[in-house]
Amino acid sequence: MKIYNRYVLYLAIATGLVNIMLAFGGQESLDIYFIVNSIVYLGITLLYVRFDPRARMALDIIGCMLFSGIMVIMVVKTIHNLSGR
Repeated sequence: MKIYNRYVLYLAIATGLVNIMLAFGGQESLDIYFIVNSIVYLGITLLYVRFDPRARMALDIIGCMLFSGIMVIMVVKTIHNLSGR
């Protein structure tokens, strides 16, 4: 099995298990789903550093976008908490 196929397989299995665990845990916030799935994506992507430079650059761009999304959620939640609403 090629490294790309293993990467996609592990990513699909991990995100599926995480989503099932969050659903059974009764989590209803989409923010939590996004943050946890992003962390799983970043963790699995870090394990596969042997990709060629072009594929690695594309995965790094996606990772930066997901990290930016996490930061936006955290800033919005912090502002929401500080404003007392």
